[in-house]
Amino acid sequence: MPWGITLILVAAGIGLCLLGGVNRDDVVGLLLRIIGMVFLVAASIFGRLLWLDLAGIALALWLPSANKRQQA
Repeated sequence: MPWGITLILVAAGIGLCLLGGVNRDDVVGLLLRIIGMVFLVAASIFGRLLWLDLAGIALALWLPSANKRQQA
């Protein structure tokens, strides 16, 4: 995939994820985030961007695990 299309997909994906976070409607916000993530995954798989893959791995490792108990 050409660099221009990859950069457009990455920019659109980030923009849609950010726009979904500030949207007041929960359903529309979730839909925008899903579409943004699909754009980022498509750019990562077809664009062969190593930095985007590494950022996704770092984000996955940064997230808390599901089995940890939260102390209040």
